[in-house]
Amino acid sequence: MPRLEAPNAAAVIGAAGRALSQQGLVRATFAGAVLAREASSPTGLPLPGRKVAIPHADPEHVVTPAIAVVTLATPVTFAEMGNPDSALQVELVAVLALTDKESAQQELVRLIELFQQATFVDELVAATNAEALFRLLEAAVSPSGAS
Repeated sequence: MPRLEAPNAAAVIGAAGRALSQQGLVRATFAGAVLAREASSPTGLPLPGRKVAIPHADPEHVVTPAIAVVTLATPVTFAEMGNPDSALQVELVAVLALTDKESAQQELVRLIELFQQATFVDELVAATNAEALFRLLEAAVSPSGAS
């Protein structure tokens, strides 16, 4: 979802949840579960350069593993992971929909490593369409890619 116009984090999560739900990848409870989890365990990352958030829900809300990547037309506020009193202006959101907690933890670590590469995040944010976002992510996670 490139260049989404959203007033806040809840709208971003709702849009990503609807997109995943329309594809049959998550249950109807997914977006609400992501919002509830985000309220208690924020996922904003204070990375160098652009700020990123990786919200997610527990596996029971997921049908098929997926990641919805959203770039924002203007940053929205997410609370910082591990420091909920700190607000970050996030430009890239990767909403994880994973079917088991072990893969969720592994994927979180993998994504955080990818998002620490400021140039890669810049390329994602500059993508003008969903196909370009997909190509960048695919190249980064393939065995011959950047990760």
